[in-house]
Amino acid sequence: MPRPMTVEGVLFDKDGTLVDFHRTWVPAYLGLAEDLARIAGRPELGGELLRGLGFDVARGSFAEDSPLLWSTNGMIAAALARAPEVAGIDVHGLVETHFRDLERYPPQPVGDLPVLFDRLREHGLRLGLATMDSTLQAERTAALLGITDRLDFVVGSDAGHGVKPEPGMALAFCAACGLAPERVVMVGDTLADLEMGRRAGCGLVVAVLTGGASARALAPHADHVLRDVGELPALLALAG
Repeated sequence: MPRPMTVEGVLFDKDGTLVDFHRTWVPAYLGLAEDLARIAGRPELGGELLRGLGFDVARGSFAEDSPLLWSTNGMIAAALARAPEVAGIDVHGLVETHFRDLERYPPQPVGDLPVLFDRLREHGLRLGLATMDSTLQAERTAALLGITDRLDFVVGSDAGHGVKPEPGMALAFCAACGLAPERVVMVGDTLADLEMGRRAGCGLVVAVLTGGASARALAPHADHVLRDVGELPALLALAG
């Protein structure tokens, strides 16, 4: 049973939590890999590079520790650039080109997010978004998802509050909204999200299965594992 707590705020991760990871980010990863393979003149290189980062293209599955599940664009670019086959290619530039293209890879929402957020706000909850993407990209994505005016706080990894799993972004949300961490629910799809919530002292840490990580990997680190964010209102009612 959920432990009793007073909930005053919910902090969401973006990709894999509000945005369906497989429908949004897998196409971007495949597009990037295809470009790198084309420039290198090796058609098979794309799959090799992604496999080296923990993504099996044939199976469409991610290793539990794949940096593609949670890292910043810069971290992913740096990991790809270490491959000798891409020497001389502007890997960082290509990563930015693909990952920031919201027209080619439009964010696919997990359910009706405006309705969900309205329902949460009706109960007086403060809502925030914390992502390893940039703050500007998070704001652009929120606008496309139709939730900008429902969010009290948006923060990216470039905002000076550290990166996940450090607690800084979660604590910044609490400070900006005047909330005690123990009255905040952290919702995410990766171990980095869950650890950030734990380290910040969030009262409830909730995992969702709309990212690339499995329930088996997430369950030991979460208070609850939900199919998706649409199940959150029912959980919060149980949690008081």
